[in-house]
Amino acid sequence: MTYPLIFCNWFVDCITNLTKISHFSILKFIQCLFIDHNILELDLSKNKIQLKNRNIIINTLLSLALGIFLTYIVFRNIDFQSFLEKLDTINYAWIYFSMFISIFEHVLRAYRWNLLMHKPNLKFSTYMTTHVVIVSYFFALFIPRFNDFVRCYLISKTNKINVSTSLGTVVSERIIDILSLLLLTIFLLIIEFDIFYSFIDEYILGSLSIDIKSISILILILLFITYVFKFLKKKSSYFEEKISEFKEGLFSAKGILTDKRFLISTVLLWLIYFFMGYVIFFSINETSNLGPVVGLAVLIAGSLGMIVPVNAGIGAYHFLVASILIGYSIDYETGLFFATILHTSQIICLAILGLFSSLVLFIKIRSNA
Repeated sequence: MTYPLIFCNWFVDCITNLTKISHFSILKFIQCLFIDHNILELDLSKNKIQLKNRNIIINTLLSLALGIFLTYIVFRNIDFQSFLEKLDTINYAWIYFSMFISIFEHVLRAYRWNLLMHKPNLKFSTYMTTHVVIVSYFFALFIPRFNDFVRCYLISKTNKINVSTSLGTVVSERIIDILSLLLLTIFLLIIEFDIFYSFIDEYILGSLSIDIKSISILILILLFITYVFKFLKKKSSYFEEKISEFKEGLFSAKGILTDKRFLISTVLLWLIYFFMGYVIFFSINETSNLGPVVGLAVLIAGSLGMIVPVNAGIGAYHFLVASILIGYSIDYETGLFFATILHTSQIICLAILGLFSSLVLFIKIRSNA
């Protein structure tokens, strides 16, 4: 059997073998907040985890359909001939530089994850963990919200660490990322309050009459209050359990927060995310004069777009980035062109790295077998 065929079989086995993992003992917090119930089912009474194979296919197809629909809505009025003409005017050196920077994002994320998984009797290679991280994000291009589980499965094969232990560290890592994004968002809203207020007033509320505004706001408030009371009434114990589990998951990372290496790597990670987008400004004439604050706005908008459960954030990412740039006097079509260049370049880079890292892990796992 040739190496390419062996590699393809191994790649398929990575998915197949995930269904055979058992002996899980992890916080129900993971199931409640971070695991997609359409894909995974945790049975804590039997101490195991199972993949819902049919639901994986359904979830993937629905996510793909939603992504295609969002992409159509976002691009339906765009002149693609103008897009193609702009490709001849951009400076590709900055795009290649952005792709190069993204490599360090994976390295830093792997290094930070190693700090969370650190145990006296275990040593983790940043080099090998980097390949694990890259492959997990590569998988996420095809199956949204699946990368964290793939990451834990692969690290168990390369470093012989318990899957439940690594999955717990992933939850802590995600909590820290969410809190970091929240802090950045609050900071941006404070320093750019006037721009956001005028943007919302002009483009969202500007076309509505005072009566419609008042009625809309009142309806939203009533719906929110109704939902909250209904939720608390029917599932008060469930809600309290979520709060308790959230605190437990949050404090699982308490010790590492005092580690300077972890804090520095987190700051550097977000700086890399920032520069991956910011340097793309200089590749396009219309955005070359935008400052760092706009780069921060793009980072936050793009991060929110990637949270939407569609393959690689397609559609949602483009819309949010293009929309945020309108507030900085960049027309929608140019903003969409910028978002497309940034998003596509990173997807291409991830695809190349993902294939290479998959081969590295294939060789490593076979050598450990």
